[in-house]
Amino acid sequence: MRIRDAGTRDAEALLALMRELNQDQGDPTELLTEAHVARDVIADQGTIAVVAEGDDGSLIGYVTAHATYESGHAERGLYVADLYVAPAHRRRGVARALLAAAARRGHAIGARHLWLTAKQGNAVAHAFYRRLGSKGEAVMAFAVVQQDFLNLAAEPPP
Repeated sequence: MRIRDAGTRDAEALLALMRELNQDQGDPTELLTEAHVARDVIADQGTIAVVAEGDDGSLIGYVTAHATYESGHAERGLYVADLYVAPAHRRRGVARALLAAAARRGHAIGARHLWLTAKQGNAVAHAFYRRLGSKGEAVMAFAVVQQDFLNLAAEPPP
């Protein structure tokens, strides 16, 4: 296994893994394209994108993250947006290696924590995050998306 930053040549394979994650989580799979991955994930300087390669050079997992700030702890951190390992490669340390690489990248830019989320019923992810030493707390996440987002963004300032 090799852990490295995602590059432009990875867009197609990374798209396939992202669609697998989205399908597994019950999220839309048809909206994301190779162009989105190349532009919004790989080329975006604000996004950390790290991939895991198997021995044959194929991508077997990935993590994406971006900078955040926690005022309650007065520190910078990383919000892990996606963490995925193909089913055939799980329980081999791939996810931990991906998170460690993201943590190193974050540490280099001043981050002092990772913010990890998982859907309520994802007990496997919850257990993995606890093994890393993380502390779980009940949080309800909300997303303003699509037309609702556009409507909010179009509101004039007071």
